[in-house]
Amino acid sequence: MATHQHAFQEHPSSFNTSEQASINLDCVSVSQLLGRDYIFIDSHGIKLPSGNQSAISHLLNDLVQQLELSETHTVAVSVSQSEEGQLTFIRHDLTWYRHKIARVDSITITHEEQHEFMDMIWRCSTLATVA
Repeated sequence: MATHQHAFQEHPSSFNTSEQASINLDCVSVSQLLGRDYIFIDSHGIKLPSGNQSAISHLLNDLVQQLELSETHTVAVSVSQSEEGQLTFIRHDLTWYRHKIARVDSITITHEEQHEFMDMIWRCSTLATVA
């Protein structure tokens, strides 16, 4: 049974990597399942600066604060969909220090069972809103 994800809006969004940058919530969806807060970030609307730890940490800190999520239960995931409909998930493992993200390790989900699990949680997500 095919389902279609409608959580992301259909317009591109961008930002610069300055400390004032923030993530547009139109490109974010959230799923609160299994005791975790999964934040899904549309990679077509938002390009996280993967080579810049300071910028990506700042952006994800800002996002977690905007959504008023618990740092210890938050999982950030970038989602992209190819023209053929293939999904790619990149999980961003967050290391916290004094209530701020100190490190982000990004891992592409390649294991089939993990990919299916992430797909299921993503399809259960809804458009992010500020609490």
